[in-house]
This record gives sequence, C-alpha cells and structure tokens, in this order.
Amino acid sequence: MHKYILSGFLICLFLFSGSVAGAQSSQEIKATITSIDLVEFVDEKTHIIFTATDNNGHAYTVDSDESLLDQVRYDLRDGQQVLLQQITYADGTEQIFLVDVVRTNSLLWIALFFSALVVLIGRKRGVSSLVGFAITCVILFGLIVPQILNGVDPVLITVIGSALILLVNLPLTHGFNKRTFYAYASTLIGLTFAWLFSTLFVHFSNLSGLGSEETALLFLTTDAIQLPSGLLLAGIILGAVGVLDDIAITQTETVAELHEANPGLTPKELYKKAMSIGRHHIASVVNTLVLAYSGVALPVFLLFALRDDMSFTRLLNEEIIAEEIIRTIAGTSALILLVPISTWFATRIYAKSRTK
Repeated sequence: MHKYILSGFLICLFLFSGSVAGAQSSQEIKATITSIDLVEFVDEKTHIIFTATDNNGHAYTVDSDESLLDQVRYDLRDGQQVLLQQITYADGTEQIFLVDVVRTNSLLWIALFFSALVVLIGRKRGVSSLVGFAITCVILFGLIVPQILNGVDPVLITVIGSALILLVNLPLTHGFNKRTFYAYASTLIGLTFAWLFSTLFVHFSNLSGLGSEETALLFLTTDAIQLPSGLLLAGIILGAVGVLDDIAITQTETVAELHEANPGLTPKELYKKAMSIGRHHIASVVNTLVLAYSGVALPVFLLFALRDDMSFTRLLNEEIIAEEIIRTIAGTSALILLVPISTWFATRIYAKSRTK
C-alpha cells in the first residue's frame, strides 16, 4: 500500500517544483483539445492520444501513456480544456504531460446553482448566509492561510480567525440581539474546548502531524511551519467551527421557541426541555461527523483493506487513520459539551426577564 502513497507524494512533489531530474525548464500550458487521435483499451485501461492547441495557436500532441496522470479516466473530448506541463531538458528535447482538465467553468455553474437554491429557500437569511460565506473565505484565505505561511503559529491564528468568522457570521445570519450574543459567547467556549481536546488528544496519541502526503510535502518545502502537528490541530479546530455555530444557534432558538410557546416555564424547566431536544441533536451530530470524516478518508481505508497482512488493530494504528479518529473525537467532544453550555446561556435571557 505504501507504494501508492509514495507515488502520490512524488507526483505532488513534481507538480509543486515544476521540474524533474535533468530538466532545464518547465511551464504549465492551458490548451483546448482539437482532436482525439487515438482511443484504445489495453488491459481494461484507456490509452488516449490527443492534440491540444493553446491560445497562441501552438499545437501539442499528448500521449496518456507518457503523462503524469497515466490512464486517468477523464472524459476527454474535442473542445475540452486541459492543463499541460511542458518539460524542456538540458539536451533541448521537450516532453508534454497531461496534468489535469480545466473544470473552473463547471464549478462556477455549480456554485451559481447552489447560491440560487440557498436564496430561493432561505430568502433573506439565505442571502445573509452567502455574504457570511464570502466573509469566511476572505478570513480563511486572506488571514489564516497567509499568516500560517508567514510562520505564525497555525493553532493560534486558526483560533483567532475562527473567532472572527463566528463574530461576523452569527449576527449577520441571525441578527443583532441577545440570543446571538449568548450564542456567540457559548461558541467561544466550545472553540476553547475544541482547542483543548485536540491538543491533549494529539499529544496523548503521539501523532506527528505528517500522516498525509500533502502535509509531508508542505513541511518539506517550507521552513515557515516548524511543527507539523500544529497543522493537524488547526485543521481539527477549523473543522469544528461550523458545527459549533449550528449547535449554539439551534439550542438558543430551541429555548426561545419553548419560551414563546409557554412563557410560564422557569429557566430550569426551559433548560430541561431544551436539553431533551439537544440530546437528539448530539446523537445526529456524532453520526454526521463520523460519516463526514470517514467519507474524506474512504480511499485510504480501501487502500489499507487491500493488504492481506493488515489487521484491524494495525489499521487503527496507522497515523493517517489515527488522525481521522482523533479529529472526529476531539471535535465531537467539544460539540457535545457545547449543547448544555449554549442551552444554559440561552436560559439566562429569560431568567433575567423574570426578575424584572
């Protein structure tokens, strides 16, 4: 199985550096397929030779057998845009590799469909959520990512960035009111628990943070990140933030709805009834997170399953699998504690109103 990991790592390293041994120069070319010259099936694999032309009119002949993505089954057709890598060697010879297909237009249409769906169903709140999504992207790619690459502690900047994301998105999506304030306060506590649990669990399970080939590649190509485990911790915290928001708001709104339905309920009664609903939410969230993280790691699970000598306990011991286990448990533990915390905060609103 490790040969698959190693080959994937070497491909990523090649694409990142843009060079190979003996290469004098390398450039990426965006081109459009003008003709499919050969399509044949050999040993259940598709062998394709095609001609692609760039914006300057230069034509390139690409053989999938000689490409980095050997036998990758893209839907190649006339008019399909592709990314090519042209390598010029020291002796003057050139070679063209297929790197990827261009899918930005497809992604744009899918994003537009998603946005229309959100606005159609969510209306004003849907529009607010899209604005919040844009702000999240700005904070993530404009603050967190650049600062990590500048050498700032990944965990610290992720916690700060996450707090900013929540500070902007909660009022934007749910309005400026006491309920939003208490929900934000509870999410900050939940964020702290996510930070604490992930730090303790990563240390206790002796994870290096280098379980994935992407992290290993990043660690080898930059000196800005001194501790790769910091990236693992940052990823765990960031992954929990969105669900922290969901749980805090859900419990706060649950308390509000219960109070509106029966204003005579005491804060203690509100808490008990809201927690009854919250326990159902916990059960669904745990299952959701397990499936979400398992879905991401499914190819890795399958690769390990191909090994006849891989027992179940040995599988769990693999760092890349252990990372997903810790990611799930640390994030979910914080979410579980957030349910009673956010519920208690929400009942304080009506506790104060009863004393007036």
